[in-house]
Amino acid sequence: MERLLNSYNPAARNVMCKETLSVGWDGSLYDCDFNQMLGLKCDHGAPGHLKDFDSGKLLSRRIVTAPHCYGCTAGAGSSCTGATA
Repeated sequence: MERLLNSYNPAARNVMCKETLSVGWDGSLYDCDFNQMLGLKCDHGAPGHLKDFDSGKLLSRRIVTAPHCYGCTAGAGSSCTGATA
C-alpha cells in the first residue's frame, strides 16, 4: 500500500470510475467494479440503484473512494480503460 501511495499520479484521470458504472445483479450501482466487490455503492446524493437512475445526478456525483483507489492512480495509471498519462 505504501508503494501505491508513493506512486500516486494526479494526472492519471482516465480511470474507470470517471466514465463507467458497475451494476450489481440486484440493480445496485457502483462507481467501479472494485467498489462493487467491496459493497461500496454510489453515494453522496447519487442514485444507488437502477430504479432511481438519474443521469444528471450520476454525471455530477462525487465518486466513492477508499485506499484501493490508489491502484488505478499509481504511476501511469491503470484501469479497465487502459494506462493514462
